[in-house]
Amino acid sequence: MQFAEWEPLYLAIISDFGFLQSGDEDAAILLRDLLSSRVPPLPAVKERISGHNVMVLGNAPSLGSELDSLDLKPREAVRIIAADGATAVLLSRGIVPDIVVTDLDGPFDAIRQANSRGAIVVVHAHGDNLDALRRYVPQLKHVVGTAQCRPPDGLCNFGGFTDGDRCVFLAKEFGAASIKLVGFDFEDESVTPRKKKKLGWAKKLIETALG
Repeated sequence: MQFAEWEPLYLAIISDFGFLQSGDEDAAILLRDLLSSRVPPLPAVKERISGHNVMVLGNAPSLGSELDSLDLKPREAVRIIAADGATAVLLSRGIVPDIVVTDLDGPFDAIRQANSRGAIVVVHAHGDNLDALRRYVPQLKHVVGTAQCRPPDGLCNFGGFTDGDRCVFLAKEFGAASIKLVGFDFEDESVTPRKKKKLGWAKKLIETALG
C-alpha cells in the first residue's frame, strides 16, 4: 500500500483516538536511528511470504483452541505471521513463526526467543512506545522497522494500525497466495472500551486489505 492510500485512514484513526501525529513521527525517527546501522531483511520477508499460503495469528483468547484443531505440519505448507502475544502461544506448542509483527507491548521474552530461532521481527513505532523501542530493539536481530505515519528513510509503512491487521497488510504487500486468519475475535466483550474500538478498526482495516 502506498502512503497516499494509507494516509486518509491514518488521519481518521489518530483523530478517532486523539493521538498526536508528532508523537508517531518522533517514534519513527527514533526507530530509524536505532536501526541506522542495519540493512532491513526485506528480501527474506519476501521469500517467506511471496507465493505462499500464509496464516496470520492474532492473540484472541480462542487462539489456543483454534491451533489445536489445525495441522501445521509440514510447516513448508504454510507460512506463519504472528501478531505480538500470539508468539508465546506458538512457542508453547513448539512452533516458531516465520515473522513476528509487534509494537513491543507484548511478551518480549517470547519475541526475543522466536527471533533467536530465526523469526524476522517487524517492529512498529508509534507515539506510545518510545521507551520500549529504546529498551528492546537493541536486543533483536533481523528487524524490519515500520511506522504508521509517513515513514522516514530506512523504515516502511505497509498499512495497518494494530499488530493483527498489520500482519495482514504485510502478507498482502509481499504477495501471499492466500491469507487465513486464526485467533481473531473482533467482537470480544471482555476487553476495555478502548480495546474494543481498536478491534473495530482492525476489522475494518483487514476488510480493506483483503478487498
